[in-house]
Amino acid sequence: MEVRILAALALGGVLLAAVLITVIAALLYSRRTGTYEYARPDFGRRAGFRARSLPESDIVRLERIFLLGGAVAQLEYNVEPQWKLILRVGRAGADLREEDFEQIFREQVTLYHRDTRVNISQNEGGAAMLRWTKNGFDYLLVLPDSEMGLRGGMMPLFVQGTEMVESKTA
Repeated sequence: MEVRILAALALGGVLLAAVLITVIAALLYSRRTGTYEYARPDFGRRAGFRARSLPESDIVRLERIFLLGGAVAQLEYNVEPQWKLILRVGRAGADLREEDFEQIFREQVTLYHRDTRVNISQNEGGAAMLRWTKNGFDYLLVLPDSEMGLRGGMMPLFVQGTEMVESKTA
C-alpha cells in the first residue's frame, strides 16, 4: 500500500512540474509575441524606453501606438491626404520584424541625413523602408504605398524628429 502512495505522489509531482513548466513557457512566449496598445509612447514598464521626441507636422498625425513582443515599439501614422506610415523602434540589435511587411524591393540606396546613415529599400514610385540607428536605438520606417517624393519628404522629418531614450520606470 505504501508503495502505491509513494508512486502516486511521485507521479503527481512529475505532472505538477510538467504543468508549471508549460505555464512558464507560455508566459515567456506570450511576453515575446504579445502586443500591447498604449495611449502615449512611454514603454518604460515593459521595455525600458520611451519617446523623447516624435515628428511634428500639419500633415503627419500619430494614430496608434503599440509595443510588440515587449521590446519593439510600433507607431502608426496617417499622412495627408491618405497614406499610412509605420515606424518601429527597438534597442540596437532588436528584431524589428521587417518580414511582417513582405515586400521585395528593387533598389537599395544609402543616404545621410546630417550625421545619420539611412539605408533605403524602395520600389520606383511605390513602397519603401528606411532604416537607421541613432543613440542606441534602431529605427524602421515603412511606407507601404506612397507617392513619388513622399519618402524623401518624410526622411528628414522622421530621422531628425524621432528620438527614443532609456526610461527610468523599467
